[in-house]
Amino acid sequence: MLSFEPRVVIVDDKYNEISGILEQYQKNGIGIKYYNANLNDSDPKPSTHFSDLNLIFLDVHFTENFADYDPTHCAAWIDSLVPEYSFYILVLWSKETDKKDEILEELKKINKEPFLFFAEQKTDYQTQNSWDFDRLNDSINSQLDNYPELDELSIWKKSILNSSNIVIGHLSNNIDNDALRKKLQKIIIGHGGEYLLGSNKESLKREVLFDALDNILSSNSKVTRPNQAVSQTNKENLYDIPTFPTTDIDSKLNSWFHFKLIESSFEPNFITSGLISFFKNDSLKKNYSLLNDENVTKYLRYHLNAVENKPEISDIAVIISRPCDLAQNKFGRNLKLLSGLLIKKPLRNTSHKFKGKDTKPLSMKVYDHLSLSKEETDCALIFDFRYTFSLPPNIFEERFEKIKVFNKELLSEIQVEYSSYSSRLGITQIL
Repeated sequence: MLSFEPRVVIVDDKYNEISGILEQYQKNGIGIKYYNANLNDSDPKPSTHFSDLNLIFLDVHFTENFADYDPTHCAAWIDSLVPEYSFYILVLWSKETDKKDEILEELKKINKEPFLFFAEQKTDYQTQNSWDFDRLNDSINSQLDNYPELDELSIWKKSILNSSNIVIGHLSNNIDNDALRKKLQKIIIGHGGEYLLGSNKESLKREVLFDALDNILSSNSKVTRPNQAVSQTNKENLYDIPTFPTTDIDSKLNSWFHFKLIESSFEPNFITSGLISFFKNDSLKKNYSLLNDENVTKYLRYHLNAVENKPEISDIAVIISRPCDLAQNKFGRNLKLLSGLLIKKPLRNTSHKFKGKDTKPLSMKVYDHLSLSKEETDCALIFDFRYTFSLPPNIFEERFEKIKVFNKELLSEIQVEYSSYSSRLGITQIL
C-alpha cells in the first residue's frame, strides 16, 4: 500500500497549545500529524520512520510535573520519527527552551541532529486567549531565508518526486491488479534474465525491479524539473563560482558517488558486479595480494614504512564480471575478480592527496577519501589491472567477506579502464 505521510509533526502533551499550529498548516494543504506525548496516556510512537518529514515541533515536558523531564524522552520521539542523518528542522516549542543543549546532545548520540534547531518560548507568542502562530511561522521562515541554497535542493527533490509519480502513474494506468503484476514481472525477467523464473529469489527479483525503475527515474527526472527561475541570491552566491571551492573533504558524500547505498550485511549467496570483499583465504592472498608485488610496494612505501600513524592495509577484490552476464546467469563457471587493497587512514600530502612514491603505475587505480561505515570514515581503495583471477561462485562465498558494492557508473569506469589497459599494444624495440 502506498504510504500517505505527514511533512510536519507536533509532539506535545497539551492539544490546546498546538491546535492553532495544526489549523494553520492544514489550511495551507500541508500534511501534519499531532502526537499526544503525555507520559501517563501517550499515543504510540510510529513503528516505522517517516520518509518526507521536514518539520517537527517538540515540547520538553510531557506531564504537569516538571520533575518528570528527561531529555531521553524527547530524543526517543525524534528517534521514532526520522532515520539517521535525515534532513529535518526541529522547533523546541516550550516554556523551557534552556533545555535545548541537553536535547541536542541526546540527538547527537543517535545521529539524528536537526539541520536547524529553533528554541521558541511559548510565552513569547502567547496572546490573551491563544498563541500568535502566524508570527511563529514568520520567525521560522526568516531564519530559513539565511539558507537560500535549500531552495535549489527543494527543486531537485520535487523533480524526483514528480518523476516517480509519473513512472508509477504510467505503470498503473487503466489496468487491473493482474495486469499490473504481469507488467512488473516482465520488467524483472527482461532486466534480470529467465533464470529468475520460479517462486524463489524474492530479494534478488526486488533488486532487479528497483534497479530498472531507478534507470527510468534518472533518465526522466530532468524533464520534470519545475520551471522555476533561479533567485537573485543564488545567482550571486551559489552559482557564482570564480575558483574551485576550498572546503573540508566529505568522505561520506564521496562514498555516495562510489558505492550503492547498501548496508554492510549481505544475504548468503549475494553476488553482483561491483561487489567488494576481503580475502579470507591465505592461499589466495599468497597468489593475488598486491602487497607481494614490487611495483605496488614501491608506490606504497610511505604507508608500509610509516612509524607513527601507520595505516591498516587489507587485501580486497572486486567482482568485474559483466552485470548482464551475472543477471542472466551467463558468466560461465567462474566469476572474474580484480585484486586490490583497502587502506584505512591513509597518509596524504599537504594538498590532501594520497601519498604515493613518485609516479603512480599505469596499471593502478586509486580511490581516496571514502567512508565505508560509521567507524571507518577515512579510507582509500587501490586496484591493479595486472591482477585478475577467476573463481567459481561457491568458492568465492567460502573465501571472501563482503564489504560494499560499487555503483554501476563507477563499475563501468573500472571495466572500461581495465579493458583499455589489457588491450594496450607492446612496443618492440630494436637494440
